[in-house]
Formats: sequence, structure tokens, C-alpha cells
Amino acid sequence: MTSSSPDAFAHDLDAFLDAAQYARGLSPATRAAYSNALGTLRDDLLRRGIRDWASVDATILAEHLRRLQEGRGYAPATLAQHTAAIRSLFNWLLDQGRIQASPLDALPPAKRPKRLPKTLPEIKLNELIEAVDGDDLDSLRDRVALELLYGCGLRCAELIGLNLHDADLRAHTLRVHGKGNKERVVPYGSPAHTALLRWLQARKHFALTYKKGDLAADLLTPRAPLLLSPTGRRAGRPLIAAIVHRRIHAFLPEGTQATPHTLRHAYATHLLEHGAPLMDIRQLLGHASVATTQIYTHVTPSRLRAAFDAAFPRK
Repeated sequence: MTSSSPDAFAHDLDAFLDAAQYARGLSPATRAAYSNALGTLRDDLLRRGIRDWASVDATILAEHLRRLQEGRGYAPATLAQHTAAIRSLFNWLLDQGRIQASPLDALPPAKRPKRLPKTLPEIKLNELIEAVDGDDLDSLRDRVALELLYGCGLRCAELIGLNLHDADLRAHTLRVHGKGNKERVVPYGSPAHTALLRWLQARKHFALTYKKGDLAADLLTPRAPLLLSPTGRRAGRPLIAAIVHRRIHAFLPEGTQATPHTLRHAYATHLLEHGAPLMDIRQLLGHASVATTQIYTHVTPSRLRAAFDAAFPRK
């Protein structure tokens, strides 16, 4: 049985996204990206008068992707993301017995361009983080957010997903919930520990002073969010991005970018530059494959040169 109406199309996409989220642990951001890509495909199919998945062939999909590239000016990375979403959808339809073969089997896989991660100079980054030294609630929150993004190499979603019980103050470690609901334990250093202690003290005072009864109690339970917004809710992506922009980006040379993910790249790059093994960096970052971590070897050619000069026997 195949879809035969716009509503059925929408129902199928919702069912696929729910199944993918359950089976693969899609993050909210990935689910939103897939939903956007597949919604664009659905709209294109309806404009062409196509009402069921079985009528979609390789030619139709190739034309759809070409329109995204040439008509909308999609970058190769965005196009690869759309292709991945569409491929996952049709594989699911195939598993469900809704189609006989995936039309994407006749298309070459989209290649996502390998781009070097953007990073920041170690000394400058440390200076900017140290400059966030106020005693007000916002400064204490901003400082611990920056210390954990850089000092633990966290993704933005991992940072905002931290709860109070995820911080082991004795062991100086964080229990991080990464992609695919995979957990890892990440150590942090003295600067992050100091910032965390100061923030937790201020956070407790905030909960007891500005919140009453059950609201205050909820903020102090082990499962309460570690980072709070000014209203006492869990900090979100816009807040973390604003912190990085206000505290880091605004003081960098024109044309230099700084986002929460830039601090993660800086963490990995600086670890590598100081001699940390690639496999250890992989585990700290929570990469599923060492191939993902290997991109950082392209950022530090001087270290590779030094390793070659020191180890290669033919002098």
C-alpha cells in the first residue's frame, strides 16, 4: 500500500521520523534537519502531481536535487544532508514493504566536502575566557559554559543537556549524553572545576531566593538542569550561542568566526598539538569513528613534521 494523498505523505514522514528517532537516537537538531529536507521533497513531489512513493524514480530525485543545487543555491554540505535524509526515508519505505526498490540505488552517493574545522589560537582563547570574571549570576553562568565547552570539548546539545547529577565534583568528571544517546565520561581541569563550584553556589542561591516552594525544590534535585536561563529554565541553544558571541566572537579580528562548536574544535586541536593520542581524543569527543577525529591531523602539520623528524630512521 502506498500513499495517495498529501495527508498520507505527511503521515508517512512523521512515522519515518519517529521510527528513526527511536532506532537511531536522532538529536532534536538532526530530526529538524531531516524534517526540513523531507518536507522540501514532499512539496516538490506534490507540485509535480506525484501522490505516492512508488511513482518516485531516480530521474525525479536527480531533478529534485539539481533544483536544490542550481535553483536554490544549496551548498554541497547541505545537499549531502538532504540526500542522506531522502536515502534514509526510502530505505525505511523499502523495509516497510511500501516500495519494491529504493530509487536512490541508481544515484551515486553525495559526497560531503571535507572542510578543515575552524579553531582559535590557544593563548587568545584562554585570555578571553579568563576575562569573564564577574560575580553576577550571568557572568558565573557564562564562565562555566565557556569552561565546559572548551575544557571538555562538548557539543552545544551536550552542554545544555547536562543535569546536576552529571557532574562528579570529586572525580572532576562529567557524564555526557552524546549523539545516539551514548554516554561518555569526560574529565575537566582546575579552571572548569573552580568555575563550576562558583556557579553551583550562585545557582543554589538563585533557586532559594527567587523561586518558591516546589519550584525551588525542582531546581535543586539531581536531575535538574545544570545550566539555567535567566528565568530559571534549562539553558537553550540560543543562549549558549549568545554567550559565545558576546564573550568570544566580539573580541576576535574581523572575519574570524566563533560558535559553540568552534570551542569544541579548539579543544581537539590543542589536545593534539600538546601530544594527546588521536584515539584518546576520539574517546573524549565521543566520535563513533576515528576517521572523524583524523580531520584534526590536517590542522597541525607542524606537529606531524616534528613527529616525522623525530621518528623516521632514514636521516
